[in-house]
Amino acid sequence: MVRLVCAASFAALLLGGLPVGSPGQEAAGGRITGKVVDSETGEPLVGAEVYVQGMQLGSLTDLDGHFRIEGVTAGPQALRVLYLGYAEKTVTGLTVPEAGDASIEVSMLPEALLAEGVTVEVTAEEERGSVEGALAFQRSSTNVVNGISSQEIRRTPDSNAAEAVKRVSSASLVDGRYVYVRGLGERYSTALLDNVALPTPEPEKRVVPLDLFPASMLESVFTVKTFTADLPGDFAGGLVSIQTKDIPAEPFFRISTGVGWNSNLADEDLPDYRGGDLDWLGFDDGTRDLPSEFPERLLITTPRDQVAALHSAFRSDFTTALEEPGFGDANKSFGLSFGSPATLFGKDGGFFVGGNYSYNTNARRQEEFYPSLAADLFQYDFDAQIGTREVTWGGLAGVGIELSNDDRLSWKTLLTQAAEDEARLVTGPFDFSTSGFARISRLQFVERTLLSSHLEGEHKVGWIGDGRLEWEGAYGLALRDEPDTRQSFYVAQDPAGPFFFNETGDNGRFFSDLTDRLAQASFKLSSRFGFVGGQDAVLDLGGLGTYRTRDFSARRFAYENSSAEGRTLPAEQLFTADAIAGGDISFLERTEPNDEYDATERMGAAFASLDLGVSDHVRVTGGLRVERNETELDSFDPATGSRLAGVSTDLRTTEPLPSLAVRWELSESQIVHLSGTRTIVRPQFRELAPFRYETYLESTLGNPFLENGEIWNADLRWSLFPNLGEIVSIGAFYKRFNDPIEIVRIPTGGTNLGTPEPYNAPAALTYGVELELRQDLGNWTGRLRGLGLSANVALAESNVEQDQPVEVFTGGSASSGPTILQPEVFTNAERPMVNQSPFLVNASLWWTGAATGTTATLLYNGVGERLAQVGVQGFDDIYELERHSVDLTVEQPLGHAVSAKVAVQNLTDAPYEFRLGEDTTRKYEIGRQVSFTAAYTF
Repeated sequence: MVRLVCAASFAALLLGGLPVGSPGQEAAGGRITGKVVDSETGEPLVGAEVYVQGMQLGSLTDLDGHFRIEGVTAGPQALRVLYLGYAEKTVTGLTVPEAGDASIEVSMLPEALLAEGVTVEVTAEEERGSVEGALAFQRSSTNVVNGISSQEIRRTPDSNAAEAVKRVSSASLVDGRYVYVRGLGERYSTALLDNVALPTPEPEKRVVPLDLFPASMLESVFTVKTFTADLPGDFAGGLVSIQTKDIPAEPFFRISTGVGWNSNLADEDLPDYRGGDLDWLGFDDGTRDLPSEFPERLLITTPRDQVAALHSAFRSDFTTALEEPGFGDANKSFGLSFGSPATLFGKDGGFFVGGNYSYNTNARRQEEFYPSLAADLFQYDFDAQIGTREVTWGGLAGVGIELSNDDRLSWKTLLTQAAEDEARLVTGPFDFSTSGFARISRLQFVERTLLSSHLEGEHKVGWIGDGRLEWEGAYGLALRDEPDTRQSFYVAQDPAGPFFFNETGDNGRFFSDLTDRLAQASFKLSSRFGFVGGQDAVLDLGGLGTYRTRDFSARRFAYENSSAEGRTLPAEQLFTADAIAGGDISFLERTEPNDEYDATERMGAAFASLDLGVSDHVRVTGGLRVERNETELDSFDPATGSRLAGVSTDLRTTEPLPSLAVRWELSESQIVHLSGTRTIVRPQFRELAPFRYETYLESTLGNPFLENGEIWNADLRWSLFPNLGEIVSIGAFYKRFNDPIEIVRIPTGGTNLGTPEPYNAPAALTYGVELELRQDLGNWTGRLRGLGLSANVALAESNVEQDQPVEVFTGGSASSGPTILQPEVFTNAERPMVNQSPFLVNASLWWTGAATGTTATLLYNGVGERLAQVGVQGFDDIYELERHSVDLTVEQPLGHAVSAKVAVQNLTDAPYEFRLGEDTTRKYEIGRQVSFTAAYTF
């Protein structure tokens, strides 16, 4: 219901909630809009004077450097731009249409780089070319950052932020949605959407899954690799900063649609089952819901006939089928966005609205194997057929208003809905406590909702000199619903059957629901003032407050105690109300005491930083951030409602986080960045929750005894910027971890596979080098005009010292303290950090035809072998093997406003493969995907 309310509210906003300006308020004639920026840093210039030569018309730029001049005579015009401390500039050859818009971005050169009083004159066409560099932010930033702009994203076949960010230096993608920076796991990264923290709809992960953000809504994606005092302090790998589309400077409208096909669908049948009527929208329509008739607890003493009556209310069953993919299984996408400047409440402003929808289908065959410690034996050797359907849709809307040249308000709201529907059919031999041939089915539907809304203000503050005040208030809501995950386990002595119900297998239904809420308010006050020796300084002061809550609950039901006749019935006939009433099977609630928890996090932060120009070429930035965090997590027994004190958490910490950075300009085109910082790793709700989550073939546990870890970071980078938009850089980093949070398999009996759980390892370190190249090859020779190359390489090593006992949680609601795990349990005393890749490589080669407008891009991504699971009790570590992939896109304008793009993803179709020693434990291929997209833009 909450999801439907969110969707309906957002739809109402899209259709009717956006104010627009009245045409009658606009002056007659055309209009010139644009932006004025510093040519060296890309920063907007506030209060620049822009005049139309020969006319009594002009404007001052606002806080984002934007300007708008109404009533301009149609035809060729020239602009004169003035700003104190910058060379005056004249832009000629700007053509203004009748009753239309002309748009231009003007880059201003500091007078320090020219003789004082010199006027720069360029044509409008030359000016557009001179400001296309997406590296200005990277060049001027105090932090070590890498990013990708919306222009570069359009060259790729990427459909969401996760796929886009893997093109960034030192970033890799895991499970299609989690970004690892510098090879460190997702728990060492964090994400901000438009500088605002987000709740997460994932019960098992710390970070927000980035596949929720469609590429069409992105303005840029940056990975920030070094900490400064104005950033959250709980990351070590990187902070992923996602910037969505901003208020437009000119009207636009874009509509697109696309189709695609995965090569796996031509080779594999598609496992399927009957779902709900709204699955195509990413919602379960109630088909999978736990019936409302069910009591809060199904008692073991409930009479059989009453249990059968309750069970008869289930609308979903265990019937599965293998289908041949058809036309309806083709991938589909649709996008619509529009926006415009507008007069709002008598003030200049604007709005934009964007929406998208995608539906993707895939089938794959997966090898699954796990050895035994005994020679020539194994625990299972399965073949899995997996069919998946994924739906993602979302909307983004925003409004901005210029209260004056010095004051601006803006508001943005993002809503995304995603669902993954999976049918998995597994067969093969096994040798657990018993042996034979297994036939397993697992049906799972997970829907995720993310709502983020924030209001922000920017103000030029005259009472503190050249000051600027930024503030924001935000609210986020994340929902995750897993209704009626069903699993059946049948066995036979011979692969040809017959198969019988396996009493010791996992046969049952699972329901879970998660609600995550986050409220945040922050401010930042900046003041620029003169310093010793004629240099300037910038003082930043700020604060932030965050309040976050989570409610989670789960219910488990099992089919047990089958009769001799019932064992022979297939799941779709045995797991029914009639079979329960007839005594062929029992239906029991197996909800565990730890299956419900509530959590609250309160975090306050204050920071101060000072950026000093100590010479004409060297700037030093020092800062201190202090974070006070209080995390409380209470586990409850769903049967009694009583709090489980022994496994509840109350973690209160105050962390001082210093940072120091030096930016040294060796020349106009060479810059060195050096930084040293202290950051932390803070356990998250799911990591602290003593909840057992059943994934396929294993369970995972939280650890309520986790503590904060700390990281000492050092970074050094040299960068050369030969031309605007080009870079050659080499950098090095070093990180020392105390009490890092890693994943270990807690030893258990039976299969000895163990239960994955987070724990504080004693110590770890990682270090490496990064190289980046981006070149316009046309600058080398005219024969290569239109050809560009970019590449980045990261080489890293890491080491975890496992030489001390560690504290873990072994399960059970009666626990009153941690269990000590001795270092001898670990198979290897030293190992790499989990998911640390020894190398990451991204490369792209693109060509644009000047005459035809054709753009072709070839992209390569390579990831080195990385540790996937830590080995215990004699089992070796499991590694994911290196993988190389190639993508190709070709985009062609078709007339004035229509374009078409063809993309081929994963040309190599290299397998994903995991190995334990010489044994392959998991292997699958995701297939090649071909897509065609057409767009109409004006």
